[in-house]
Amino acid sequence: MKDELIELIQMELPLHSVYVIGMETIKKRQKVFLYPFPVMPQETVTYTLLVVGHRSPAKNLGDFMANLYGKMKGRCRVYVIFRTLSNVLKRLDIGDNFLNRIVSGTPCIFKENNLVTESCPVGMCLHSTYYERIRESWIDRMERAEYLLSVVGIIGEREDTASKMAVMHFAMEQVCLGLLRIFWEYVPNHYSLSYLFHLCGHFTGLPQRIFPRGTYGLQRQFYMLCNAHHIMRFKGAIQFSPDDSDRVF
Repeated sequence: MKDELIELIQMELPLHSVYVIGMETIKKRQKVFLYPFPVMPQETVTYTLLVVGHRSPAKNLGDFMANLYGKMKGRCRVYVIFRTLSNVLKRLDIGDNFLNRIVSGTPCIFKENNLVTESCPVGMCLHSTYYERIRESWIDRMERAEYLLSVVGIIGEREDTASKMAVMHFAMEQVCLGLLRIFWEYVPNHYSLSYLFHLCGHFTGLPQRIFPRGTYGLQRQFYMLCNAHHIMRFKGAIQFSPDDSDRVF
C-alpha cells in the first residue's frame, strides 16, 4: 500500500521526499455467508505525511488529499503537510523547529537524495524571543476564540442557526491554530476544521472527546460544525435547528 501511495503522489507532482508524522491502522473482520459477498477493504490506514516536492500540486491541498483517498479506494486516507523543496531548505537554514523535528526524527519512506537531511541543523532554535512570539500568538488566538464564543452566547430576538454554527467553526479554528503553534511550533496553510482536528489529535485527545463520531447524530453535528460556513454561501434555507446548534455549543 505504501508503494502504491508513493506512486500516486508522484503522478500528481515532482516528488522529492516523504516523511511519516503519524500512522493509524484499522483492521476489520467481517463474515458474510449470503451471496453477493461484499467487497470492502479489510485494512484501512491513515497517514499524516510531510510531502516535499519540487513544485506545488496543481490541485489545492483539500482536493489533492481527496483525490488520493479516491484513488486508494478507501483503503488509505492521507493528511498532507506540503512544502516545496526550496521552502524546506530555506526554513531549515533560518531555523524551523517543526521541520527540524520531522526531518531528524520521523521515518522517511521516500527520498530522491539526501539534500534535506544534510541541510538539517543539529540543534534547535531556543532563543527566548522566538518562544515569546509563540506565547503572544497563543494569547491572541485564545482571546479571539473566547470573543467569538461569547458572541454565540448572546440571546437575541432573532437567531440564525447557521450563522451561530459558522461562528463556532471559526472559534474552534482559532483554538486549533493556537494548539498547533504551541505543541508543534507549526503554522498550517490549510484550514479545513476536520484537518486541523486531525493534526491536533497527534498530541491531545480533546478533539475526539469533545466531538466523538460514534453515531449518525454525532457525525451530523460534526459535519455541521465543519461545513456551516460553506453551507451558508451556497444555500438560502438551511435545515439546522436551534437544538442542533445548542448541542454543538
